[in-house]
Amino acid sequence: MRIAWGLAACAVLLGITACEPAASPSAPPATSPSGRVTVPANMYGENPPKPGQCLDTGNAIVVDCADPHDAEVVNTGKLTATSMPDEATAATLTIPPCREKIAEYLGGPDMDATNLVAMPLWPNQEQWAKGERWLLCTVAEVGSDENLVKRTGSVEGALQGNELFRFQTCSVSSPSRDAKIRRGPCDGPHLGEAVPGVISVGKPGGAIPGNDSMNRTAGAKCPALVKKYLGGASKEVTTAWRLPNAESWARGYTNLVCYAEATRPVKVRLRNLGQGALPS
Repeated sequence: MRIAWGLAACAVLLGITACEPAASPSAPPATSPSGRVTVPANMYGENPPKPGQCLDTGNAIVVDCADPHDAEVVNTGKLTATSMPDEATAATLTIPPCREKIAEYLGGPDMDATNLVAMPLWPNQEQWAKGERWLLCTVAEVGSDENLVKRTGSVEGALQGNELFRFQTCSVSSPSRDAKIRRGPCDGPHLGEAVPGVISVGKPGGAIPGNDSMNRTAGAKCPALVKKYLGGASKEVTTAWRLPNAESWARGYTNLVCYAEATRPVKVRLRNLGQGALPS
C-alpha cells in the first residue's frame, strides 16, 4: 500500500528549532520558522495504516515493524478544519493530542527526555482537495543530525523501566548555556544527559507560566532528580534544565526537562557516577 501524508514532527526533520525548549535560565528563546517536508504525492488508498503498524516515510509505504522503518502509528483520527490549515495551525491542532496518545503507547511520560518525537501526518493539498481528512499520530526517533532514524522493532512500552535509556537524549551542547540542544550519541563526547522524570508545568491549552515560575519549579525539583540519576552528588556534574518556549507550549510541550551536565565532555553515561570524578 502506498500512501502520502503531510508532516509535523516539531520541525525536527528540517533541523528547525521551532519546538526546541529555550535554555534555562538565561539563553534566548529558539527561533520559530516552519515548513513542510516533501514526500511522494501518492494516493492514500482505501486501507489506511492502523495503530501498531510501521511506516517507511521515504517511500510512503507501510512495512513490517521487524523491517527498517522510521515511524510507528500510534493512533488515527480525522481533521475537523473546514479549510486546509497552514503548517503552524496544523501542528498546534495535531501535536498535543498525538503526544497524549504516544505517552500512553510508550508506557510513560518521559518522551521529552528521549530522542522519540511525536510526528503527526495528514493529507497533502491534492488529497485535501479530494476530501481526505485523515490524521495519523506516529512516533519517530531522531538522530544527531535531527533526521529520522531507521530502526527495527516496535517502541510500544519503550519508556518502561530501563528501556528509556535506549532512547535517552544526550547533548553535545551545554544544556544550561546554549540556546539549542544538539543531540549526540551517549557513548560519544557529550556534556549533558536528560534525566528521567520530566516535570509537568501545565496542560495543553492552558496559559504558559512565566520563566521565573518555571525556573523556581526546576530549581526545586531538578537537583533531586539529577542526584538520583547519578547515585550521589559529584562536584564535576551540575544540574541544568530546559524550559518550553511559547511556540513549543502551544504544541503541547508543557514539560520542563532536567539535565545532568558535566564540566567537560565525557564518552560514557553519567548515570550511577556517584560522587566520583568524571571518567577520563
